Amino acid sequence: MIQPITKINKKKREAKKEKIVIGFIYLVLAFAVIVLFFSAKSMFFSANVVAEETTNQEIAQVPAMGKMSLTSYDKELGKKMMDKNNDGKCDACGMSVEICTDSGQMQCNMDSESTIGVLESQHIHADWKIYINNKALSFEGKDHMGRMQANISVSSFIHVDSGAPAPENIGDILHMHAAGIPLWIFFESIGMKFEKDCFTVDTGVKYCNNAEKSLKFYVNGKENIEFGDYVFNDNDKILISYDNKNWDASRQLNSITDFAKNH
Repeated sequence: MIQPITKINKKKREAKKEKIVIGFIYLVLAFAVIVLFFSAKSMFFSANVVAEETTNQEIAQVPAMGKMSLTSYDKELGKKMMDKNNDGKCDACGMSVEICTDSGQMQCNMDSESTIGVLESQHIHADWKIYINNKALSFEGKDHMGRMQANISVSSFIHVDSGAPAPENIGDILHMHAAGIPLWIFFESIGMKFEKDCFTVDTGVKYCNNAEKSLKFYVNGKENIEFGDYVFNDNDKILISYDNKNWDASRQLNSITDFAKNH
């Protein structure tokens, strides 16, 4: 009777050992699957991160469509306004003037007396006309994009544009791309001057007040004494006219377009 019991016990032990081995194999396989899963997930995640970072870097290198930038004129004027001691640093904040202009500033925003906003801080428009001896001044060749492409002085802060649908013509609308931009900046940027006693065109010819003729400035039908220092409001109607002292301004005022409200 002892012999059969011994054989049975031996078989049981072998079966138990076999189960342990099989269980261990399953455990190893399960562990291997888990390791493989997390390794694959990690590789996939890393690849996605690299791809995303690469894409973000590529996007960062592409200029934003339609984004305005300071022109050479704007940068030079910014240096004059922010660096009066000509040491390359902003007088108000101590930073490099280039850093300030690269951030869109013409005047340092940390200066309590600053009145000019950062480029693109607003975008407003005004209808206007300029007459010299009863002849409308042409802005042909003075538009922002054309002068930028030709590397001719112009400002991104205040300018006229081309390409508007008819019946709007170049120069009918004045664009301001920041807060607090006075008219004199526009005129200076294209080689002109607008002062209270004289209007100077880009050929250098001056039209100044004298015994027979005078320079007048109208905003929304009323005379204004700010001249080149005026900062226009959205949808203003502006008239600048040099003519006989007793001339009737009504016809010229009525010739001002009404396109600004469409921009």
